[in-house]
Amino acid sequence: MDELIRYPFLHTFNPIQKINATTIKERLSRKPHQLFLPHRTDFYMIFLFTEGNGKHCVDFHPLSVKPKNILFISKGQVHNFDEKETYDGNTVVFTEEFFCRTEDERAFLHHSPLFNDPLQLAYFEVGERYQELETLYNLIIAELKRPTHPNQAQILHNYLYNMILVTELVYQPRKIQVIPNRQQVLVSEFKSLANEFLYEHWSVDNYAEKLNVSSRTLQTAFSVIEGISPKLWLNERLCLEIKRLLTFESKTINEISFLLGFKEASYFVKFFKTRTGITPSEFRKTRQF
Repeated sequence: MDELIRYPFLHTFNPIQKINATTIKERLSRKPHQLFLPHRTDFYMIFLFTEGNGKHCVDFHPLSVKPKNILFISKGQVHNFDEKETYDGNTVVFTEEFFCRTEDERAFLHHSPLFNDPLQLAYFEVGERYQELETLYNLIIAELKRPTHPNQAQILHNYLYNMILVTELVYQPRKIQVIPNRQQVLVSEFKSLANEFLYEHWSVDNYAEKLNVSSRTLQTAFSVIEGISPKLWLNERLCLEIKRLLTFESKTINEISFLLGFKEASYFVKFFKTRTGITPSEFRKTRQF
């Protein structure tokens, strides 16, 4: 089995700033074959689709591309373009280093519902804000083409920040309040920690302790905001990671089990089969490319 391809950030217009903007067709023209295969990226991506149709697959979910829809892909997510695509759009890619210059900016990015929950893909129609987002994209392109100057990084950061703020207003999968209350913040912090420490196989109690709240407080907040328990969300998040590793890594079942913190491979197999109906080996056979 081939190892999953990981793509690092590459500069185009500007050799200094770790933010880039191109159309989808321009992006595919550089590495067309590789990008049609599932791959991970070491940066964040925003796709604002402008025309055409087709599929874009993210973490085993084929999304139907529609003009004026936007898609957010977090660092480390698995995705691939449709080889038969007829769609185009604007893409903005940026590194964590570029966006997170302060702890507040790091917290904002990691807690944003657009990026912090791979179980709820942030793909939706932007409606009347489409023109505004396209303008921000064009401003990023124009600034990247200018000679480097002392204020350039701040200007680019502001444009990107505004893109995220505007789309957060549109993205309300569970009618989340625009101004987060304490429970919403707690759930976002939990998801951010879970994405960071997933391989440690922490319990809900471990996360509650790390967040300086009681397990009951965390359970209640998650139930109110998500409608499920944090334990169920953790299990589904872990199951997604197992699928990624089974599909794109050459590690054995035992190695993956150990990597993800399972004490016994037999429990790992039982955990996966309970949630998918098939064993890890059976799943791997269905996903070979």
